[in-house]
Amino acid sequence: MTIELTVDEAARVRLWHRVSQFLFREARLLDEWRLREWYDEMLTDDIRYWVPATDVRGETADALGLIDDDAARLRQRIEQLLNGEVWCENPRSRTNRMISNVEILTDRGTHLDVAANFIVYRFGHGRSDAYVGKCRLELVVDGESFRVRRRVVVLDHETLYEHGKLSIIL
Repeated sequence: MTIELTVDEAARVRLWHRVSQFLFREARLLDEWRLREWYDEMLTDDIRYWVPATDVRGETADALGLIDDDAARLRQRIEQLLNGEVWCENPRSRTNRMISNVEILTDRGTHLDVAANFIVYRFGHGRSDAYVGKCRLELVVDGESFRVRRRVVVLDHETLYEHGKLSIIL
């Protein structure tokens, strides 16, 4: 039995594939510490990168965050990481990201609301850590690709005691 996709279904599958490939490329750039390239090619000028505290459930504007970066603060974070100013990332950790359950939640025409699950494995300084969570992204259409306008990373951990500092970009 052959199942044929309708035009609309085929278009949704192609869009999902493009979004997935974008997220996989983003993961590779971050794992390869190509942070400037990631920032310049994959983010909008009004980016917001937010990691709420691990004891916060749901998104609330006034919730305390582990990270709450705008474009200028994120650029500063990248420069500090790459210039060896962050002592716990000197030498740099090795990371390996797994992205799964990519879902386009809403297609708003000019941008997409996207959800994905992730695991970021970090190795370095005689330690190995796993960061597990969900990522919510607002992807702005940019030609045949996208740019990230909003990146919310919700960790599933109750605490980060065993991980120590959160010094990498999730």
